[in-house]
Amino acid sequence: MKLTIALLIVAVLQVNASGYAQKINLSAHNVSLEKIFKEIKKQSGYRFFYEDDLVQNAKKVNIDIQNATVEEVLDICLKDQGLSYAIVEKVVAIKKKEEIFTSPAIPLAFIQITGRVTDGDNKPLAGVSVFLVGGKIGTKTNENGEFAIDAPLNAVLRFSYVGYEQKEVMIKNTGSISVSLKLLNTALTDIVVVGYGTQKKASVTGALSTVTAKEILKSPTSNVTNSLVGRLTGLSAVQRSGQPGNNEALIAIRGSATYNNNAAIVVVDGVERSNFGDIDPNEIESVTVLKDAASTAVFGIKGANGVIVITTKSGREGKPRISYSGNVSIQTYTGIPKAMSAYDNASLINEANRNDGLAETWTAAELQKFKDGSDPLGYPDINWFKYLTRTAYPQTQHNINVSGGTKVVKYFASVGYLFEDGIFKEFESPYGFRTTPSYSRYNFRSNLDFNLSKNLQIGVRLGGKLGKRYQPAGLQSGSGSFSYDNIEAMISRILQTPSFAYPIKLPDGRIAQNPNVGTNIWNPYAVITRWGTREDENNTMESTVNLNYKLDGITKGLSFKTVFGYDSYFSNVTRRNAVWAAYVVDRVTKAVTLSPDRPRDEPLSGLITSYSGLVTSNLQTGFNYDRTFGDHNITGLALFTRQLINEQGTGLNAPPRASQGVVSRVAYNYKKKYFAEFNAAYNGSEQFAKGKQYGFFPAVSAGWTISNENFLENVSWLSNLKIRGSYGIVGNDKLNARFLFLDNYSVITGGLSTDPVYSRPGTGVQFGLPTSLVNYQVVVPTSFGNPDVTWETGTKRNIGVEASFFKSALSVTADIFDEKRVDILTNRASGLQTYGLTYPALNIGEVYNKGYEIELNYQKRRGQVTYGLVTQLSFARNKIISRDEPVGRPDYLKQEGKPVGQFFGFLTDGFYTSLADIAASPVNTLGKATPGDLKYKDYNEDGKIDADDIVPIGYSRTPEYIYSFSPSVSFKGISLSVLFQGVANVSSDVILSEQNNGQQM
Repeated sequence: MKLTIALLIVAVLQVNASGYAQKINLSAHNVSLEKIFKEIKKQSGYRFFYEDDLVQNAKKVNIDIQNATVEEVLDICLKDQGLSYAIVEKVVAIKKKEEIFTSPAIPLAFIQITGRVTDGDNKPLAGVSVFLVGGKIGTKTNENGEFAIDAPLNAVLRFSYVGYEQKEVMIKNTGSISVSLKLLNTALTDIVVVGYGTQKKASVTGALSTVTAKEILKSPTSNVTNSLVGRLTGLSAVQRSGQPGNNEALIAIRGSATYNNNAAIVVVDGVERSNFGDIDPNEIESVTVLKDAASTAVFGIKGANGVIVITTKSGREGKPRISYSGNVSIQTYTGIPKAMSAYDNASLINEANRNDGLAETWTAAELQKFKDGSDPLGYPDINWFKYLTRTAYPQTQHNINVSGGTKVVKYFASVGYLFEDGIFKEFESPYGFRTTPSYSRYNFRSNLDFNLSKNLQIGVRLGGKLGKRYQPAGLQSGSGSFSYDNIEAMISRILQTPSFAYPIKLPDGRIAQNPNVGTNIWNPYAVITRWGTREDENNTMESTVNLNYKLDGITKGLSFKTVFGYDSYFSNVTRRNAVWAAYVVDRVTKAVTLSPDRPRDEPLSGLITSYSGLVTSNLQTGFNYDRTFGDHNITGLALFTRQLINEQGTGLNAPPRASQGVVSRVAYNYKKKYFAEFNAAYNGSEQFAKGKQYGFFPAVSAGWTISNENFLENVSWLSNLKIRGSYGIVGNDKLNARFLFLDNYSVITGGLSTDPVYSRPGTGVQFGLPTSLVNYQVVVPTSFGNPDVTWETGTKRNIGVEASFFKSALSVTADIFDEKRVDILTNRASGLQTYGLTYPALNIGEVYNKGYEIELNYQKRRGQVTYGLVTQLSFARNKIISRDEPVGRPDYLKQEGKPVGQFFGFLTDGFYTSLADIAASPVNTLGKATPGDLKYKDYNEDGKIDADDIVPIGYSRTPEYIYSFSPSVSFKGISLSVLFQGVANVSSDVILSEQNNGQQM
């Protein structure tokens, strides 16, 4: 270790003479003093302190000595160098020869030294240990980072704090001193969360990525899932909706290795939970993504799609520390189709009619009225989207939390509030409700940790969310009308309403409408001001109790652990609907008549409510082991797990969902150089037939920290170099349906005939005399189950490299991976229709997925300025190897050999230019072609355009490339950072139709 110091010897410290008995063997030719000092440190454990310039400008040394003391070696090496030394407590201080060391025999008076300790952002650090080197005097900093200690001049104070580099400072004067501590090298010292436990990052042999709360808070989104893209390699997120309170992103880890459910499982504070997006980001300590088999095998039957692990904050020992954070942000939409003006729209309608040989709809005079706006009542030009929406709408978040504790109890408590406004403007409603959608959420959390004895620790974690999503809304989907009960549906119909359809209102305020312009083209203004409201309330309570008891009395390093989680989720939807009268204006005469589909006004209905709920319990109990034997370290885990999910449902959805099993982990490292680890789970699910419910999922991994080898010890520019690899098997039991091993039946009563009397398949039956018939129900099979149905199995491989250079200023992490997913549940497409029933789904699908990830992180500090750049690149490409498809289907139409979710469509070949061009082109069986229509390519060259000409186009909905770069700079606690992120090789189909309500499919 090198520090710029004046001198560390003080008169009151006793010189440690034991070093003179430490024997050194040294043979070197023309080497630097720095290398000599490192060799002495290696053989004796002595540390050296010196000014860099003194050693760098010193002469090269030649030495060959055996069985010598440290003092004898130093005398030889420093001869004619103009340098001297002193040894105190196995610490060697190197100084210029003319500088005089205070003799240990002459005592000096103590003085009070005061100061303040801060982190790299100039924030005070509470609880930092401050000790006098070589003595027994010490203290700790208060909540403001301040301290006071008695020490003599020229003494050395040592500052240490968990997670930060230790620092030693010489006392040169009687004034106050300021000390800034740097974060430790995260590649070596961080504790990272893994499946069912934690590990030092230096010992991790699996592939994982971690982001801290500090980085998440840089993106003030209302849902945490939208803050992770570009900050975690291998993670992609697609936000399908921008509706307030309904904007959680769909997350995929390392692309997709299945064409079924590829959602990762979520673990919050050690317990599997349904989601994490609505957690207040101020409550989060870290988010970790587990990606390869070594890190996910302990989740067994559930781990194939990856795992997202969220750890919430805990208290630290010290006085109460109150923290407030708040932000106000402005949101806007990223892209909306542009509305066509009434004149352009009408002109194109005329052009289309001419192309079809029909009479024009609009006269030249009418077109002129659309163009000049001279008759807004009969010939309006309304940009409905622009009129009803705003381009910017606010969002605000506030959080206040308090943390602290003693040696016995530590606490963290947090309360948060979020309000998110929506896209519609605020209009006056005759029923008094808001026309602007919104979302409000209250978060609270209380995390307590108790040290009841030196062996017993208990933790209690309570987290809750109260969310309310409000919106103007129409009829519910499935009530005989197109669904208007969500924002996307409303926007979809707003964009489909022509600009020329009708005015917003009549001059007297009545609602205008025109049923002749289209189906269900109701006045969008009336829809949001008069149709009604919808409120979704979601209440969540998540609780976790964990117990750890050290069993060192049985064997050192053994401990018992139990975790119990109990969660409750409740939601209800409240609707109220009304009806409005609408009027049609004759464009020419201006006569007003009542619209036949909207003949009257009706007030808001009573409350229409629906409820749903979910209760889950999770139990984990077992043993941990962690012990070091000299240069050998062994850790182990043996754990029983069980989870029950009780959800409101009927029929096959009535029984609780259950899973249970045993988890194990054994890890070994030698001298922190060589690492080996074995992870496994034997677990199962109620999803499968008896006797076929459990599976074994093992994984092995290994690592080698090359930078800890002796031959790299003197490579000063290399801070860390490690290679690792893993191989294992994991499962995916998300089948999207329950109990597929069971046969299904239905009861039929109807379909009877009395004249004449008969029964037939698929109907009820009749018995008795013709004059006295009795009808009976018939039970018929509707589908046969698959008794061999099972989970998907993924075989994963991963090789990774971690390196850091120049005192960890630059770090690089790179991984390459692949996965072969087999036994994917697949619906039969090649079976015979004469089978008569639906074929049972079979585990016959197979997908291959491969890719790589690279992250570069550069951080540098110059004076009080810290600057850096983080850049990431992730790539994942998959291919369907096997998926049952109709016999005889051409290869280009098959999904086999294509990516999961590959888009298919027609290839265009320009436009039809004339009737002669149409006659000379392949026959278009899709519809009558006219000049100006798109011309499709006859791909199979059979002389006609039909479904056999559909081919793969574009990519899939899952991006193959995800990239980001984030520069940052900070000065005296003020920081500025920017995140740029993007994707490539991805296609999207945002269809504004009744089928998807304007969401991305």
